[in-house]
Amino acid sequence: MNRATIDIGSNTILLLLAQVEPFKEIAKLSEVTGLGRGLDQHGVLADESMEASLAAIRHYQEICVAHGVRAEDVIATATEAARVAKNAPEFFQRVQNETGIRVRVITGKAEAELTTKGVLFNTKFDNPEAVIMDIGGASTEFIRVLPATGRILSSVSLPVGSVRVSDWLRAGTFQGHLRHLFTREADALDSFRTPTLYCVAGTMTSLGNMHLGRKEFVEDDVHGLRMRAEDVDQIFGRCGGWSPEQFEAEFPFLGKRTQAILGGLTLAHHLLHRLAVDEVVISTYGLRYGTFLEGGLRDEYLA
Repeated sequence: MNRATIDIGSNTILLLLAQVEPFKEIAKLSEVTGLGRGLDQHGVLADESMEASLAAIRHYQEICVAHGVRAEDVIATATEAARVAKNAPEFFQRVQNETGIRVRVITGKAEAELTTKGVLFNTKFDNPEAVIMDIGGASTEFIRVLPATGRILSSVSLPVGSVRVSDWLRAGTFQGHLRHLFTREADALDSFRTPTLYCVAGTMTSLGNMHLGRKEFVEDDVHGLRMRAEDVDQIFGRCGGWSPEQFEAEFPFLGKRTQAILGGLTLAHHLLHRLAVDEVVISTYGLRYGTFLEGGLRDEYLA
């Protein structure tokens, strides 16, 4: 039996289509649509981003059906942008009408739990306790977990991500937003201080590939990659003032992610310092894998 999950993030929409038993990947795709772009300024999903997102989901639906997964059986989740945008319900109703895929908006806590399940699926841990960071487009999750049992000790979802920070940088308001966030969430951030941070999702996997100096993304080399916090500082020092065009010229694998990578890099740089991180370990597994392993969405996961 095959199963498919779609992770509709605030910057990227990802598909995982795989055989359930034994687990075997069939298709794993990623499309940057910037669904959360301009969200803080306008409070709604932008027309251009919705059209790009719908096209990506329609393409994924065709792939799923071709491999025996009905549209109504695809497990599709949406995260922070969908939790905030006023027009998200209307957009996802349109997605269902045109593709047959029902999109479910999940809570920040559910996002953290499912991401953790995905990371634990194929990541090696050094210690009995681990802290995971997931920088998304509009939110960042921190999870403290016992890897041996999968027990989550604590988690928090912060309303900051690569797309939001990119918007703040363009508007010249980033420093003010960062000070406000670090003050408001001081206790939460203190509770996730750690020398080793396990990192998942597009920003950190991209930084890992940039650290390797690759023009193309090589997942097998990025998954499990260890980087010093100083390595991220060096990338930030070198690229912190770059335009999207400069990122594209130097790192063509970024593609459309060039529009938000500066925001993600800037956020990662500041968060690693705030958490007193010495080393990061990159995982290319995350929410879509956790959802796949879960096999469905429990009621308590829904926003």
